[in-house]
Amino acid sequence: MRHQIHFFILAILGFILSCAVVSRYIITINYIPQKTITAHSRIKKDFIITVATFNDSRAVDDKTVIGKKVMAKNDKMVARVTAQDPAREVTRALKHFLTKAGYSVDERMPQWDLSEQAINRSWGHLVIGGTIEELEIICRSENTGVQYNSRVKLRVMFGDVTRRKILTANTIESTATLKHLRCAEEKIQEQLNSALSLALEKITENGALDKIIQEISTVRSESLAE
Repeated sequence: MRHQIHFFILAILGFILSCAVVSRYIITINYIPQKTITAHSRIKKDFIITVATFNDSRAVDDKTVIGKKVMAKNDKMVARVTAQDPAREVTRALKHFLTKAGYSVDERMPQWDLSEQAINRSWGHLVIGGTIEELEIICRSENTGVQYNSRVKLRVMFGDVTRRKILTANTIESTATLKHLRCAEEKIQEQLNSALSLALEKITENGALDKIIQEISTVRSESLAE
């Protein structure tokens, strides 16, 4: 009888522990072109952009967590989505996009607290930095399959390095949704990167970045002429 009770207790504990186990999807954050990117031939190659490491302002205890898999019927989390270092990976993704678009980007990714006094004059001509406000993907299991929902929200700041002056700050957002048969690591990575890349591409929309570069170049030329 005692052995039966002991076995029963172990069985209950095993069941509880198995229910508590949460698996993990580990993904890499990258820039994946969402539209045709044509390198700008008019951009001066001696105009250097430094992309500072983004600050992660998401209200989460574990900054490596960027999503989850949940069951539709009770919203129970059955898996976490993580990246090794989301802030640095988002920064590298932005650098990749700018380089692909024809801009000259410094190799460094310095820390920047987004204040004017912290701008280092060794950072070329333009510094771009910001904060990650939202970076999340949820894979929700449904009766007929799964649905992926990705959301990205970044606050991006542009600073004139020579004048140590913040020129502008913009909030860029993007979402991506996909219905699929199952929740898979490669599909999670694809969907989050799609949402991030759509957001990053907004930085150059309507010539916005080129106008900032032109302003800095004009001020620089006037200063040299004096």
